[in-house]
Amino acid sequence: MLALANLKKGIYTSVVAAVAILALLVQLEIFGIGYAFSLPAKLQMLAIWLLAIPATFFYWKSGLSARDLFRVASTLAVVITLVGLVLLFAGSFVGIELIVLGYIFEPIAGTSIFLSLSRTLWNYMFIVGAWTYTLGLPLYLYDFGYVSIVGDFVKLVGLVKLLSEINANR
Repeated sequence: MLALANLKKGIYTSVVAAVAILALLVQLEIFGIGYAFSLPAKLQMLAIWLLAIPATFFYWKSGLSARDLFRVASTLAVVITLVGLVLLFAGSFVGIELIVLGYIFEPIAGTSIFLSLSRTLWNYMFIVGAWTYTLGLPLYLYDFGYVSIVGDFVKLVGLVKLLSEINANR
């Protein structure tokens, strides 16, 4: 059974992370991929990573469908992005590559959330936005981060509307 209180806490945390991610994506588009090596960008990425801890915890406790998929994908995402952050703080471009690799597991984990909720427009916006955001990340190497920006915005709108929908159906 889906524990709505924990699911809502996870979604609230994901909304905060999506806003922080959106801000960082816009900055990376304006200043270029080299901005990722600046202290403000590194601190933003660290804050976003820290938000993954409570979000993952709440989603784990919410009784999602495809729970094992979520647990494996979210664990891989958190661990790989942590290694990427360590390398990024050390000045290695491999850190950025690992962060992008780790983020591939975000929409995989999000699929479990998608499968746990009714198939509404907002749920589809969430999962399509998550995949678009993630698959668009490598385009920053070509100074074309707009795909990720749009994807993250769509994901954010989907998450906010999912919260409204969950609150209305309580």
